[in-house]
Amino acid sequence: MTTPPTLTPAQARRQAWVDRYTAKTDPLLSLLALAYLVTFTVQSIWYQPQETWYTWLLLFGYALWLSFAVDLLVRFAVSPVKRGFVRRNWFDVFTVVIPQFRALRALRAFTPNGILGTGRSVITPGALTTAGIGALLVVWVGSLMVLNAERGAPGADISTFGDSVWWSFETITTVGYGDFVPVTWNGRFFAVLIMLVGISVLGAVTATLSATLVKTHLQKRAAPAPDAPKPADAPDVLTEIRELKQMVAALQLQLGQGPASGQGGQAG
Repeated sequence: MTTPPTLTPAQARRQAWVDRYTAKTDPLLSLLALAYLVTFTVQSIWYQPQETWYTWLLLFGYALWLSFAVDLLVRFAVSPVKRGFVRRNWFDVFTVVIPQFRALRALRAFTPNGILGTGRSVITPGALTTAGIGALLVVWVGSLMVLNAERGAPGADISTFGDSVWWSFETITTVGYGDFVPVTWNGRFFAVLIMLVGISVLGAVTATLSATLVKTHLQKRAAPAPDAPKPADAPDVLTEIRELKQMVAALQLQLGQGPASGQGGQAG
């Protein structure tokens, strides 16, 4: 386990600025990510590149990607500790480097700092809801990306949005019936990414659900039954024990004196 580096006063002020900046911009960025998810869905399902509205949506998507990239660069430039920045912000880096996945930034809307935050604890129903929504978003975004990659390709099996959604569910659940297979190199590349991301998200869903069930079971076992008698206080128990010991000692004394007094009466 690595020890976090000690920050100088100047570095601490920069880190505090980054924290305040992130807390203020996260809701806005999550809202923009949701907006991009909507525009990306419209562009993919109703593919009409010759239309003016399609061009405007395309430019809007590029502007959103640029805003995400600028946000990442600002946080990197101001962060006092550059080492490990990519590891700490891997999801943001992933969606900026691979623009096709930037719709997945809509997941930030369901984080504690997002506009639809559901809770801060990992083992909570809110976290389980976030993980489930994450799995659905992976399926949705993966379907759109593969549909765009396969559209118009020679020998393509995936030609409609319904086919791509079915294929995405097959892929993320590792079922793989083989009825729909990407034929383009970028479609297969997206398929590999969906497999990796999907397994991770589904693993998080399974782990969160298991942890929630175990915690609920332990809480039920620890809780006393409604009709169970309340335990006595420790001082009262000790007092009763002392009284019982005194009673036993008195009985022993009486039993010990009884035979001796009887023998004395016979001798007289």
